[in-house]
Amino acid sequence: MSPLTKRARFVAAATTPLLLLGVAATATAPAAHAASTGANACTHPGWSNKSPGKGKSKSGRAPVRSGPNKGCPVQFWAGRTYTLYYHCWVKNSAGHKWTHLRVDSEGVSGWVYNKNLDDGGSVHPANKC
Repeated sequence: MSPLTKRARFVAAATTPLLLLGVAATATAPAAHAASTGANACTHPGWSNKSPGKGKSKSGRAPVRSGPNKGCPVQFWAGRTYTLYYHCWVKNSAGHKWTHLRVDSEGVSGWVYNKNLDDGGSVHPANKC
C-alpha cells in the first residue's frame, strides 16, 4: 500500500465520526420558531398607485407597517400633522382592510389599518390593489 493510500484511509477514518456527529447534531438541533399566521403573519402583497385620495391619522400616531398585518414591523409612526397619500387597499387574511400609502414629507410608504385613518382609508372598489 502506498503512503498516499495510507494517508487517504487515515483521513477518512479520522473524519467520518466527526461528519456523522455533525449530521446528528444538525438533525437534533432545536426547531426555529414557527412563522406567525393569520392576522399576525407579515405578508407583502403587490400594490400600485390607483387612488387620488389622501387623509390623516385618526389618532395621535398611526403605525405605518411593512405589510398589511399587525405582525409586520412598524416603519414609521404617522401623527395627525402628516398628510397620507393613498395608493390602494387590500383585505388581509383576518378580513381587515388596509391602505397602502406614502408619507411624502418623510419619504416613507407602507400599510396602515383603515380604522387608524380619519376617513377610513382607500376603500373604493376601483382602488383595490
